[in-house]
Amino acid sequence: MMPTVVRRFLQISLVGLAVLSTACSVLPQAESLTYYQLPATSLKAQQAPASHKSLIIQVNRPHAERLLASSRITVLPQGNELSAYKGVRWGDDVPALLRNRLADALRDSAQFRAVVLDTESVIADVEVGGTLGAFQVEYIKGAPRVRIQFDALVRDQRSGQLIQTRRFVAQQDVVGTAVPQVVEAFGQATDALSLQVSQWLASLTVQANTL
Repeated sequence: MMPTVVRRFLQISLVGLAVLSTACSVLPQAESLTYYQLPATSLKAQQAPASHKSLIIQVNRPHAERLLASSRITVLPQGNELSAYKGVRWGDDVPALLRNRLADALRDSAQFRAVVLDTESVIADVEVGGTLGAFQVEYIKGAPRVRIQFDALVRDQRSGQLIQTRRFVAQQDVVGTAVPQVVEAFGQATDALSLQVSQWLASLTVQANTL
């Protein structure tokens, strides 16, 4: 016959396991996420001053506030209410996505000796960076539209002198409301903005011997 102390211990253990099992069953399950790359299209080479061919330009990660600095795909469903699509993420955080896309566009433009990122151990002549003010879907009269705002600046990396600043805005209507259609519109808007920045840099006259 089982001793009373042992029997009571087993009863308590079984009750504890039952409570633990119930608790585990009500815990929220981890959200299943789908990750998206930012679609991109190669851009054409840009006509630029010959002096650019001797320059190394560094593309910096832009500054961004809170939700825009994450990998969430953000949306303004109404007014100033900033939200995000559920169950989906960009493959990287948004500032890194824009930086990498701008760098690819400048490489496509073939106007500089080299294009590097701020994560690389390379001494550049000039750097381009800035602030990302918008990278989101906005609903205009019930229709979704991607809007990107980038306040760019070009700086002499060696002296720190500010060379030029400019605000760029790109917008692209979304054909539908499904997430893949939203992602495609983001790619088109980012291509348009990257082209604007590339053309702007091509219009500047910067010489290595002035840096």
